Amino acid sequence: MISSLLPRLEHVGIAVADAAPVRTLYRRLLGTLPYKVEEVQDQGVATHFIAAGAAKLELLEALHDDSPIARHVARRGEGLHHLAFEVADLAAHMERLREAGFRLLQDEPQPGADGKRIVFLHPKDTHGVLVEFCESQPALPPPTRVAVPGGSLAVYSWGSADRPPLVLLHGAAGSTPTETAVLARALAPHFHIAALDFAGHGASDVFPDDALTADRFVADVQAVLEAFGWPAAHAFGFSMGGYIAAELARRHPDQVERLAVHASNAFWDEALVAQMNARLQPDALPARVQAQLDHVHRDWRLLFDRMRTFVAGLPALSDVADRLQAIQQPTLVTAADQDDLFPLQSALDLHAHLPDSRLGVLPGTRHGIAHVSVPALAELLHAHFLPEAARSFG
Repeated sequence: MISSLLPRLEHVGIAVADAAPVRTLYRRLLGTLPYKVEEVQDQGVATHFIAAGAAKLELLEALHDDSPIARHVARRGEGLHHLAFEVADLAAHMERLREAGFRLLQDEPQPGADGKRIVFLHPKDTHGVLVEFCESQPALPPPTRVAVPGGSLAVYSWGSADRPPLVLLHGAAGSTPTETAVLARALAPHFHIAALDFAGHGASDVFPDDALTADRFVADVQAVLEAFGWPAAHAFGFSMGGYIAAELARRHPDQVERLAVHASNAFWDEALVAQMNARLQPDALPARVQAQLDHVHRDWRLLFDRMRTFVAGLPALSDVADRLQAIQQPTLVTAADQDDLFPLQSALDLHAHLPDSRLGVLPGTRHGIAHVSVPALAELLHAHFLPEAARSFG
């Protein structure tokens, strides 16, 4: 589902003369290395991103002697360069800042690192601290079409084919662009990623005459594995995607190496169904959200109707505890401590019933991935899916 994003600390920029010893320092301090290095040629800077809990560290290294970062280091030495806050609508936030009397160093948003559009405020207006505001602009590759009976699925791919395969699954009435794409970008340096839009969702075909069921969604994932030539892969699912990833692991254990689920639920009752289906009432949504959904799904009103039917059948699932006990793959269960759909108890119940599971709770976050610290979640997933690599950082 689409949701607004309140301003939050996205990263801390640190100017460095030479990134190599600083990378070593933070490896000793935090036990991790940068998950991505990116050059921004227009600004003459190489950026090294380090996951650090609720925010990121961005090491800024000059690409040449006359770049702004080189001049900054020459004048002031290494150290804090800027604080960056992420907003959902940068253009609207820039207008608000102008009205509040702040001077902007750019008239229009500029392309920045990590798929962001950015703007800086004049440090004289912010007590000497350079402040950046940024807006995520995920780089979305064109989808591959994977043929299935009656149509095709849209599948987005990131990363190198020589990396471990990883499937990302979005939530009910969600899609890759609105939910899992931002996580795929963070994990792309370490995995070959396939993120699919389930049947009826996003850019996949509508399949109007087919029921949307767990059987259908599991078959969708299997079709993707076959299309990519993957006998097995790691699997991550958000919300409903977590349920489908777990079902794939249970039904076809040879096709899932390791499993991770975020903000997911296994034990349903009528009250929870009513709460979920209240979110799937088209006419209850604001006009702006309806307009956004027109750009996300091919027929979102039909999709919402079908997903209400899907959710209504979940309390009838039998032997849920036994189903979970049958999942033998190492599993990471993560949750938002302020989830406004599934209570934290849902994650605790999953963790208790899965034979080989670990639990991670992300503080100060609600249900949607838009509310989660992506670097923090990506770091947990990297350590879970590649435990040997994670141990080597210590």
